[in-house]
Amino acid sequence: MKVRALAVSVILAASAVTIATAQGTPPGMIRAVPDRPTRVFIMAAFDDACRSLPAPAIEITVAPKKGAVQFREGQSTSVQSSLTGKCIGTQVKGTGIYYAARADASGEDTFSISARLATGEVATRTFHMFITEGL
Repeated sequence: MKVRALAVSVILAASAVTIATAQGTPPGMIRAVPDRPTRVFIMAAFDDACRSLPAPAIEITVAPKKGAVQFREGQSTSVQSSLTGKCIGTQVKGTGIYYAARADASGEDTFSISARLATGEVATRTFHMFITEGL
């Protein structure tokens, strides 16, 4: 059985980005409010039969300067994309990636993560945050 690495966007996070852009968030950025954790992504792994696999080992490769990143395992999501195009719409479990800007932060921030599966496959992702009061 071949294992695939997958980075899955959360429908809720995608909706927040669309709404935030309409309210003045620069394109390609995710809006965050100071001192409030924002789920920005879910990293998940699944097999060719669309079954969830153990959570990948995720590490921060470039830390944010204006906030902190947390990982929360066991989060459900619907597959939005995959390397093979299979499993779209399937419910899987993954690790939520959350960003929380410091209470005094504003402007832009960036961080990157790397996720490694037990098979050794690696997926990386960089997040561009726009910190502003109120959503």
